[in-house]
Amino acid sequence: MPTASNQTARETEPNKLAVFTLVLWLLCGGMAALGFALPYSRPRAPQRDEPVLAQQMQVELTPEALPPPELPAPAVGLSSPPPPPEAFTPLAAPPPLAVAQPSPAIAFPVPVKAPATVTETKLARYTPPVVTNTPVVKPTEAPQPQRLVFGEGDGKQPAPEYPRTALRQGQEGNVVVRIHVGEDGSVLAAQLVSPSPWPLLNDAALKVVRQRWHFRAGPPRTYDAPIRFEITK
Repeated sequence: MPTASNQTARETEPNKLAVFTLVLWLLCGGMAALGFALPYSRPRAPQRDEPVLAQQMQVELTPEALPPPELPAPAVGLSSPPPPPEAFTPLAAPPPLAVAQPSPAIAFPVPVKAPATVTETKLARYTPPVVTNTPVVKPTEAPQPQRLVFGEGDGKQPAPEYPRTALRQGQEGNVVVRIHVGEDGSVLAAQLVSPSPWPLLNDAALKVVRQRWHFRAGPPRTYDAPIRFEITK
């Protein structure tokens, strides 16, 4: 059985819907009125440019004499014009060679690299090219290296110092050094021919030969000197 509260609720629902519809219509009408009231840019019809009136003018040209061109002022301090350049005298060409006319007696023509004139066979001459004998200079052969026994022969051959690190590690070996000696007996250069497997021994051999070895004066010569590094107990 419906109660009084249910009936009141049913009567209230249509009233709420009517109020909501009224508010919505009022908002739409307010926005439309606001759109008419606010200023905004409205499209305008394009304006046409005013026509330009052209006026014709008649100009008459009168011939007038142009002023003469201005010449450069003469240089100050020159009393006379400079002398003309000397005339070039061409070198005289060598006389042309006399070349014989074509004849069945000539098997083939000889090329001539010079000015020539065609003449009779008996008047023709041939000048062979000049060959200069240039002596052939042979390159100087380097002296063959001589075998040098360490500690023997001419000059001073002090023994190298045994490197301490090589002594501690027990490094031994043979080092063959090629020595180039000058006329005054000094060592001009030294390089390894047969090095040992130990760089310390190789450096010690080169150092003593370059700094302390010296030979007697004489012609330039080359030696191969073997140096033995051996640890004696």
